[in-house]
Formats: sequence, structure tokens, C-alpha cells
Amino acid sequence: MNAVNLSRALRYLTVALAALLLAGCNDSSSSTSSSAAGSASFSQLRFAESGLPERDYYLYVPSSLPANAPLVVYLHGCNQTATQAAIGTRWNELAEQQGFVVVYPEQKNPNNEEDPAKQTNGHLSDGNGINCWNWFRPEHQSRDSGEPATIAGITRAVLNRSDLNLDEDRVFLGGMSAGGIMASTMGATYPDLYAAIAVVAGCGYPACGDATGTSAYQAMAAQARRLPVILFHGTADEIAPIAMGEDALQQWLGSNDWIDNDQLDNSVARTPAETVHVGFDESLFAGVGSEGDTCVRNQNSPCLGGLFGFESYPTTVERYTDARGCPLIDFWIIHGLTHNYPGGNPEGNFVDPIGPDITRASYNFFLANPKGSVFERGAINCAAD
Repeated sequence: MNAVNLSRALRYLTVALAALLLAGCNDSSSSTSSSAAGSASFSQLRFAESGLPERDYYLYVPSSLPANAPLVVYLHGCNQTATQAAIGTRWNELAEQQGFVVVYPEQKNPNNEEDPAKQTNGHLSDGNGINCWNWFRPEHQSRDSGEPATIAGITRAVLNRSDLNLDEDRVFLGGMSAGGIMASTMGATYPDLYAAIAVVAGCGYPACGDATGTSAYQAMAAQARRLPVILFHGTADEIAPIAMGEDALQQWLGSNDWIDNDQLDNSVARTPAETVHVGFDESLFAGVGSEGDTCVRNQNSPCLGGLFGFESYPTTVERYTDARGCPLIDFWIIHGLTHNYPGGNPEGNFVDPIGPDITRASYNFFLANPKGSVFERGAINCAAD
């Protein structure tokens, strides 16, 4: 079997294995406590602006923060809090190592209201009873309204703090599941605010509904700009099937195709310029039967790699380029991963401790794609190099 066929087979056949194991997995949530290291801080704040949904957010500032540091915004998934996402993804740990700030907007859950009237009103109009971002509701899909405006407002509130001195050209956003879909929404509605985005187990804008990328391009309007995107999706994802990741990929390829010359003319190719396979070697199954099922530790989805003794899931990385042949979109296809965040802390929920480390991969992608990069300015023709 050649590499392409191997990739395709792994992409779709692992779904059956996931279905068999799902019923036996433990479903529990992690503690939401967190601790600061040294003079680092992890604080809860609140965004309140007239006419917009009020939301709490959590801010991590490392113990040492250089001038003009990057800002990363991370959006949690359904049935997850901001603190659980911070624990599971290890974004705070990386921020401490690398010197950048992370902010975690948190969805309002009406069930937490003590007043029954506020609970009822919340379920109807403000928040979500299972902590999902409301990416599927039209009132939360546009610039300057609803949850996108609140998330952008939180981002600006942190970005504008004089005590942090952050770099406005290096503001990035990512999220998983509902947070991943809202990441696509934020990329479409606020491309002027976010230099690049990361979509984990999500889909495209709007609400997985337009793989041509036309709707996202129209939503960008006067703010339209070349937007780099990195996507991660597990082939055995039982909640957000791999087809949703393909939808996000095609949407962002299409949107960037529109952006470069105001035409949908395949100037951005729909086929990868490069495909890299990682972990496809004779040692892949060397640990079969030796590790056991890692789902016994605070997992909400099956962790198939634990059954095989994987240190990291085999991964296919498809790299797409713009019309000049410059890097634009990376699509990480993680073979055997279910609806979990790989390479994370198992004390979080919806986490698989087995790699790859997508937090570090996302950050490396972000650093390579600030606003105004040589790729965005068209200062070089990568195809000629």
C-alpha cells in the first residue's frame, strides 16, 4: 500500500475501532483549580460592555514577560470550562517557557444562576447550558454582535493593557470543538484582529455550511486579508467526524483564494504542496498491549493510543500554499485520535496525553505568521526559491 492509500485507510478505518471502545470509557471532569508559579498569575476577570454578552475570562501572565510579547486567545469546547481547558492544553506551561500571554474567554452557563428566572432567560437568550459557544446561531456569527464581539472585546481589553505591552501584530486565536468552530467564526469576522488561527476538531464558517469559503470572505468585508490557518483533526473523532476538518480546510482554502485577487479561481490550490507522514514505521505497534487504556484518567473520549502503547499518534501533515507558493495552511490528520486534545495534561478533560504536542505546533505556526509577514506583504515569491 502506498503512502497516500495508507493515509486514507487510517483516516477512515479507525472510526470503527473508536465506536467499539467508546462505551467502555470513563467520563469524569477534572478539578478546575490552578496554581501560579513564581510571580506568574492566573486571574479571573469579567468583560462587560453595553449591548454585548457579558462573559468571564481567565488571564495567564508568565513570571517573565518581554516587551512586545504575543497574545494567544484560546476557546474551550462544550462541557468544558476555561480553567479545564487551560489545564488540559498546557498553554500556560508553554507561555511560562516562551514568555507570552494567554487569555481564555469562558462561556456563560445559565444553570449556574441561582435565580430560576435568570436560568430560563439564559437558556433562551444568553449563554449555553453545556458551555458550548453558540457558533450555530445566526446572531453569533457576525462582526460587532453576539459572542464574536464579546470575544473580540476581551481580546482588545487584554491587548490594550499598558502593563502588558503586547504586540498587536502577534495576536492569535485557537480553540477545540465548539471553540474550534468559533475560531473559524472569529477568523471570518475579525481577520484584522487575529494574525492567524488554529482550529482543533472544528469546522468552517458559517456553522460548517459553506466549504467554498465565499461566506467567510464576505464576512471579512473591508477587513479581508490573507489568513494563515493550522488545523488538527483526529481520524477516529466520534463527535466531530474527520469530514468536519475537511470542511474547515476547504473553507479556508476557498476564502484565501477569494482574498488574493477577489476571485474564486483556484489561485490557491486545493491540493497540498507537500505531504509529510510522521510515525509510519516498523516500530509503530511495538508497544501493543503493554500500556493499557489511558481512559481511566479523567477522559471523556476513548484514548486508542493507550491500547497500542503509542508515544505519539501517527500523523499526516498536509501543507498548502498561497498563489506565490508561500506557506498558508497546515492540516494535521492525527490517525487514531478521538475527540480529545492530544499531547495534553490528563488532569484536564477531553485530553489524550499521547502526542503530538499540538500546543507547541500551534505556537510555532503562530510565530511564523504575524500580521504583515513577508508572506502577507507579497515581498517574496516562494515558488521561485
